[in-house]
Amino acid sequence: MKQGIALVIALAIGYFCGRYEIPLPAPPHWFGVALIACIWLGYVLAKP
Repeated sequence: MKQGIALVIALAIGYFCGRYEIPLPAPPHWFGVALIACIWLGYVLAKP
């Protein structure tokens, strides 16, 4: 349930950033995306 809510919020943030031409709060370069994915993976693996 929490993951579904998080995905909806993330999609909404991305949508509104694109719709209103607000800079996306994530780096557009592939390395930045990889860093964010690694941060997320580390967070998920660290959870008890």
